[in-house]
Amino acid sequence: MRVNLTFADYVDLGYSSVEADDFAVLARQAQRAVDSVTDYYYQDHVLADDPDQQRVDAYKAAICEQVDFIQSTGVSSSYENGDDFNAITVGRLSLQPTNHVTKDSMVGGVCKEAYRLLAHYGLLYRGRGSDLYVATHPRKNV
Repeated sequence: MRVNLTFADYVDLGYSSVEADDFAVLARQAQRAVDSVTDYYYQDHVLADDPDQQRVDAYKAAICEQVDFIQSTGVSSSYENGDDFNAITVGRLSLQPTNHVTKDSMVGGVCKEAYRLLAHYGLLYRGRGSDLYVATHPRKNV
């Protein structure tokens, strides 16, 4: 996996929750989560060649948000916080898992902040690209 965020990028984008020693592992975990919701867009495209700098910055900021999320919660994947129950109330007894707040703050395996950044800049788009569609599906004469 090609790593698309350096510690220098992390600091330049205004993040500071993680020390340099812990960054490499957290960044890989965060990028895996972000790449999974972007359908691995920047694994198929070269980040440095993208002409849309706002999209690049949003992608990097999403990874930064996910790094901070993993650092603060300890949850690096959607399955770690369990799916047993959200809350159970029987009479006066109420049980709620300790990770309930964490689960509610994730969308598709990434934190809501990262998800919003990716959505705003079109990195969650799942439609069919017209160039690929035209190139691979010849038009039929009607």
